[in-house]
Amino acid sequence: MNNDKNGKKILITIGWLSAVLALGFFPLFLGIVACCMGVVLKRDYEATTHGHMLMFAGVIGFIGGWIINYVLLQLF
Repeated sequence: MNNDKNGKKILITIGWLSAVLALGFFPLFLGIVACCMGVVLKRDYEATTHGHMLMFAGVIGFIGGWIINYVLLQLF
């Protein structure tokens, strides 16, 4: 039997999309969403690998998004 909780795949998908999109659009909001998805996956779904990677990717997306936005604003 499949003992996976319902919704694990959708949380992973939303988390990774948020982490990637944080580089270009709304880095504060999407970076936090990715980190929160990582925490939920780690704590509630026992997916520690995805949880840690999403938390790290959320922080990188947040910082990278701020840097990219700052550079683009200085150029234009």
